[in-house]
This record gives sequence, C-alpha cells and structure tokens, in this order.
Amino acid sequence: METSDYTPGVRQLIRVLVEHPEAMRWGFQLTARLAGDETRQAGSFTFTPEIRVRCAPTGDAPCGGVQFASHRIESTRLGTTGQAEWEIEWTPPATEEGDVVFYVAGNAANGNFANTTDRIYTSNLRVRQLSCTVATRPTLRSVANGGSFLASLSANSMISLFGLGFQPAGLTRTAGRAEFVDRKFPTQLNCVAVEVGGVLAPISHVRTDQINAQLPSIPDLGNVPVRVILNPGRPNEIRSDVAMVVVSEYSPAFFLYPGSRSIAGLFPNSNVPVASPAVVAGGRPAQPGDIVTLFGTGFGPTEPFYQAGEFALGEARIRDSFTVTVGGTQLAREDVLYGGLSPGSISGLYQFDIRLPRTLPDGDVPVVIRIGGAASDQSVTIPVRR
Repeated sequence: METSDYTPGVRQLIRVLVEHPEAMRWGFQLTARLAGDETRQAGSFTFTPEIRVRCAPTGDAPCGGVQFASHRIESTRLGTTGQAEWEIEWTPPATEEGDVVFYVAGNAANGNFANTTDRIYTSNLRVRQLSCTVATRPTLRSVANGGSFLASLSANSMISLFGLGFQPAGLTRTAGRAEFVDRKFPTQLNCVAVEVGGVLAPISHVRTDQINAQLPSIPDLGNVPVRVILNPGRPNEIRSDVAMVVVSEYSPAFFLYPGSRSIAGLFPNSNVPVASPAVVAGGRPAQPGDIVTLFGTGFGPTEPFYQAGEFALGEARIRDSFTVTVGGTQLAREDVLYGGLSPGSISGLYQFDIRLPRTLPDGDVPVVIRIGGAASDQSVTIPVRR
C-alpha cells in the first residue's frame, strides 16, 4: 500500500498492490481511521466502476460512518498472474484531525471461486497531517492545577490551561495509543503545544477552551512562564501571550468527579466509583473500615522517578513523608497501603490506597493529605454510609 502524507481536504490516490507468483485472482479491502481514535472514519473513499465502498453497518455508499473500500467483481483480474493493483481516491478530513492509519487486507487467490488455498495478507500504513493552518492567535487566560483547579503547581503535576482559540470550534482531541512514542505522551497534539519555562509539556487533551497537560520535570521553583503554541515548529507558528505561574515543590490535590466536591476514587479491584449514585451512575458510598483508592496529583518525587509524560510501569512510591487525614483522624501508617504513581498511567497521576477508620460517621467526610508543609483542599470529601 502506498500513499503520501496528507493535507486536510485535498484528494489523493492510494495505491494497493497484491503480489504472489501463483495467484490467478485478486482482491483487497481498505479502511482509514483517525490515529487518535481508531473507532472513527478518517475522510472518505470514492466509489468507481472498479472500487466499491461499503459503510458499516448500513451497506453501500454513500454513507457517513466507517467506510471500507474494496474491489468489485469486475476488478478481481481473473487470469492475471504475478500481481494486481488498484488506485483508490481518498479525500482526507476537511479539518485538522491529526495522523491517519490505513488498514488493508489483500487476497491472492487461485481463481477456483472457493476460499481454499487463498492467501490473505494484511498491512497498515500511518500517514501524517502535513499542514497546521490555524490562523488566529490563541488567548491564554489562566493555568491551574489539574485536580483542584487552584493556582498551586509543581513539577510533574497535571495542569489545565483555560482560554480561547486552542482548537477550531467543536473539535476535541484526546491523546491515544497512536500518539504514544517510546511510552511517552506527545508534546504536540492536533497542532497544539504548551511551553513551560522553555520546555514543551506532555499533552493529554485539547479542545477550544481548555488544554490538559503535565508540567514538565523542570528544576525551577518560583515564577515560571507558560504559553500556548499553535502550528508549533512551522513557518506559521503562533504563540499566545505569556502567563506567569508559581511552581512549588509540592501542589497536593485530589481529582474530583465533574460538577461535585467528591474525590475521584474506586473500590479495589473494581470499576465501582466511591461516590453517591447521584454524583456518578453506578457509584456507592464507602463504609467505615473499607479500603478505597483515591486519585490526585502534585505530591512530589517518587522512587523510582519518572519524567513528565512517561508511563509508570509499576509501583513508584512517594519519596517524602506524608500524612493522610480522614474525617479529622490521621491514619496510622499501616492503614496507608500505598501512596505513589498510579501504575500504568501518566507520571502525574497518583493514587492512595487507604483503609478508612471504623469510627467514621455517616456523611460526606473530608480527606486531606499533607506533604512538605503543603496540604490538599480540605473541602473535598468522600461519601460514607454504614
């Protein structure tokens, strides 16, 4: 399969070649998916007298869903030996959607009109988006801790940037498997980059008015400049005004369920949220004595240490001493089962596996973690019901 990197909305030809010295009949099937979300169709194929386009699950083109281009009976080249090829016209997405992955299957058949001894080959090809064409300067209004949305930041903590013009209206992009290179989050996502103290930050999500990223592993404390860069590294690069942020050694914060003051948490070995069902569907309150896992950011270095953007490959415990207080009761050391990076996640996501005191009353109970003289927000809670 051959094609070139693409420009949004500009048609180009894809060449599919199948080879085998003994084959006498030929076929193929081709699909194009967004690298950032492979459940979504990337652009569209054009059907011709030789090329058929089917739409899942509705059938033949025209369609607006996932498409599959394939041969027609008239183009199976019965009696042709050695190889067969097809050219398929593909129109890329009209807007900037990032890289595209093509998946293709080829059939080198023996021409007996049965499936026996046919030879099926598969391949894939990733193509890059050539142009970043955002022309409007972005407005950066504020930078906040990604958990508390307060101004406290520290190296490797998750952050959220708020403003306007980060993406075209209605376009949202989350970093997925296709963007991870060498087990790291990208420092450029959908023509957007974030620079902190002159270092590019790993990015996990972008939309028109918000960017979620991770503060780089920088040694600087105090005032540090932050800016958003569109079309980074290109002749039409556009930079926002600088926002100055204060970076501290620690910026402890819990992540919260949307629209609430309820700490994001799970019961062990399950996907059941520690939450009121009114806050999260399928959630349930904890009981005194339960073990729960709570998630946060900004708790400082770990052992082993991971750079910003890396995935934690296993346990990485917080290096410095900390305390956990639940409902006014400081937990004993044996009731803090783990405090460190969440294994398998970006290095800015921490988890705390704790056993709740058996004396907790019913209600929304505050949880506070203190480390190095800093404390998480004392107004956030978990629900407890006996």
